[in-house]
Amino acid sequence: MPLPVQTTAQPTDAVTTINKYRQYVTIIADPASHNHDARLKAAQEISENFEIIISSPHYPTFLETAIQRFVRVLREENPVFIAESQIQQLRKLLLEIIHRIPTNDHLRNYVTQVLELMFFLLDRENEENVLVCLRVIIELHKQFRPHMAPEVHQFLHFVKKIYKEIPTNMKTLEGMQVSPTPDALNIQLYVERPGFATQTIITINQSDGSKVQQTILPRGINSLKVLAEYPIIVVLMYQLYKQTVHSVVAEFIPLIMNTIVLQPSQQARSSAHFNKEMYVDFVAAQIKTLSFLAYIIKIYQELVNSCAPQMVKGILGLFQHCPSEVAHLRKELLIAVRHILATDLRNRFVPSIDKLFEESVLVGSGWTSKESLRPLAYSTLADLVHHVRQHLPLQHLSLAVHLFSKNVHDESLPCSIQTMSCKLLLNLVDCIRTKSEQEHGNGREILMRMLEVFVLKFHTIAKNQLPPIFKKVRNQGTNSSTNEKTINLSLGVTSSQTTTTDSSTSVPATPATPAPATPGFPQSNPFQSSSSGASTPSITVSGTQVVVSDKEKEKELKEEVKPKTYLPTNSAQHSNYTVTDCRNLVKTVICGVKTITWGVSSCKSGGAETSFAAQNKQFHPKETAVFVKLVKYALQALDIYQIQVSTTGQMVVRPANTQSVRLKEEKEVLEHFAGVFTMMHPLTFKEIYTTTIDFVVERIHQNFPLQIVANAFLANPTTSATFATILVEYLLDRLEEMGTNLERSNLYLKLFKLVFGSVSLFAAENEQMLKVLLKNNE
Repeated sequence: MPLPVQTTAQPTDAVTTINKYRQYVTIIADPASHNHDARLKAAQEISENFEIIISSPHYPTFLETAIQRFVRVLREENPVFIAESQIQQLRKLLLEIIHRIPTNDHLRNYVTQVLELMFFLLDRENEENVLVCLRVIIELHKQFRPHMAPEVHQFLHFVKKIYKEIPTNMKTLEGMQVSPTPDALNIQLYVERPGFATQTIITINQSDGSKVQQTILPRGINSLKVLAEYPIIVVLMYQLYKQTVHSVVAEFIPLIMNTIVLQPSQQARSSAHFNKEMYVDFVAAQIKTLSFLAYIIKIYQELVNSCAPQMVKGILGLFQHCPSEVAHLRKELLIAVRHILATDLRNRFVPSIDKLFEESVLVGSGWTSKESLRPLAYSTLADLVHHVRQHLPLQHLSLAVHLFSKNVHDESLPCSIQTMSCKLLLNLVDCIRTKSEQEHGNGREILMRMLEVFVLKFHTIAKNQLPPIFKKVRNQGTNSSTNEKTINLSLGVTSSQTTTTDSSTSVPATPATPAPATPGFPQSNPFQSSSSGASTPSITVSGTQVVVSDKEKEKELKEEVKPKTYLPTNSAQHSNYTVTDCRNLVKTVICGVKTITWGVSSCKSGGAETSFAAQNKQFHPKETAVFVKLVKYALQALDIYQIQVSTTGQMVVRPANTQSVRLKEEKEVLEHFAGVFTMMHPLTFKEIYTTTIDFVVERIHQNFPLQIVANAFLANPTTSATFATILVEYLLDRLEEMGTNLERSNLYLKLFKLVFGSVSLFAAENEQMLKVLLKNNE
């Protein structure tokens, strides 16, 4: 039947319009027609104008005609396995039209009929059409929730059969059975062969000497792309028909375990016949299958537990062999594993957890994976380590410390991941101490290395993170007071304010050399905003726009043309941390140092010298040197609390001589810091603060609330007399400066007041100390 003639004028009569499209349906369904081109064009007209058909008041009559005839065409006519064939294009288009039908009451009467057709086509159709059929099955079950039908049980048994055949079909993937070259004259033999298959392009010589390429489509039952879609439908069937299919779904668990452990041999991978593209599809199917297991694992936990060794082996194999170029598959794998590790089955990973500490296994070697998946990967691993830490031997605890210590200093990771890594390390301290005693290991050495990591983090915060934050705050305050004046970001003040800016709003001068960073790949930072294409560079701080000077523009342009590197090489990498981020990080690291110090001082070791020191809570000179660095770096990092944030988001730097602490958190952090040293042996404490007293007083001058630390020492019976002696000796040596510098004089008087206050607390020790010092100073 010829295609109706098209006119340029739009029909105004709704009946005429719908009859035109019903005539197209008749052309498509004409069993005697061999004009496949006309049938395809009719289907294309319906597809392109489907929205017009749906909006017609006569849409129900069209739907009745279309469904009946489309179903008959798809059921009675044989599928075709050549993608370029007009019959294949027609069948796929009809399935897509069915999929596009709105899931409303008009379709409800035909749901059973359509679903029967979709299930019927699953083992007959080619890959492309089966994928559409599966989408139709999912959509209709989601929207209409039909009653349990025999086809559901048949489908579940059909899927089970496919899973049972996977080990046999692996021979095709491994290249042990070389696929024959397709015969252009008898493609059906090629399509019907057993084993996994993928789309194959063949070249056909025409009678006129030209060559035409054709794409052979595999059968749906041999397609790995189709295999990857089955698990989600099985999950959907379980959700809808839980009571009926519970026992049937349980039978999938051994099949799932057998599937996820399958991997081509190394010999097969190196074979010339190994199909890498097909292997990627196979891994995708395995990961989808694992996601299915993650969904039902809590329901069938006992049954899964009986197969746990296979599960662990399969998951580790997927991590090791997941192709590096498909980062989205590794992400799905990590998400599925995260759900599995949320159950008690996490303990089954303890014997093999050392493999997960290898970044090449956990994150993979691909650039995209390293760029985007490390936060997810490390948070998943941290959660596992936290829950099983009591069961880990010292060797594995040491590996965990090594990995997460690198993360603490990896500035390409978000601040939240660095903070999480710090918290995990704290949770390992007691386990390391206990396991070291049980195994007579080197727990004290591990803890001291952990302490060095935390001390270096203070150095990084003070040198690389605080200066950009203070710069932004100063710019914000200056911009507010000068309105539209241009601000020199490199100085942080306007020219009119240069002479009036004092040390109360500045950061102590520090070298700009960044701390050593762990080599790694950069990562998208959630705190980093994308740059705009505006002609005038600007920075927005808490809603305030800061205009950049010409000199700064030139500097930024020079930085933009520098070759990019994967390592954090300058402070620009650190400038995106917020005040809250830095405060949380500093607080976490301070608490961590206190916990580690307790762990080291109470950790017994095999060496006689070390054991003696541990019993007396006394540190070796090498260990004491670490605490000296701690004092110097931590007291600088604590300047983050000088920045005060108002309820409106306005940030200001408080004056250095502020007497009171407005933040309860700051007071608690300073007391925690003081607690690090009050638990030490007096000789170690004396060694540290005799060395650093000059620096400590200077820091109190720059940030007076730090006197809370000095006050805590003077108020503690263990350290009061020692610190009072050190402080008074320092002050007596500087009596000559009193009166020459007003700020210094006020500071020294306040420190004298602190010392005299400690005498009333501990009169016996401190009063005698004062008498001796004053007598010697006469």
